[in-house]
Amino acid sequence: MLRAVAAVILFALPVCVFSTGVAGTAFAEDTVFRCGGETVSIGDSRYTVQKICGKPSRSESVAKDSKGKKQKQPKGETSGSTSGKLQKWTYDRGYGDYVYVLIFANDKLKRIEKSGRAR
Repeated sequence: MLRAVAAVILFALPVCVFSTGVAGTAFAEDTVFRCGGETVSIGDSRYTVQKICGKPSRSESVAKDSKGKKQKQPKGETSGSTSGKLQKWTYDRGYGDYVYVLIFANDKLKRIEKSGRAR
């Protein structure tokens, strides 16, 4: 009888964890990015992010075409309108940590993505 109860618990526990969504939250988009003892979050300005986190390891401008698709902006060229312009800032914290990509639109932080582990 004790074995039967233990078996039910062992098989039921993973089902409960997955059905509540606890395991799925690791794949969700981040809404907060930690820089030292402070955090930045969706909606913060580029100025605030740079003030708290410092300069990014890499930054790139990305323009949207008329269909809403992203296109890389050639170096030295600027888009005529800033409304279709995105900016991607990459923070690489070194070996073993994740590389984070912060995406800004109209000077506001719109998305925080993990881009794999640094090398």
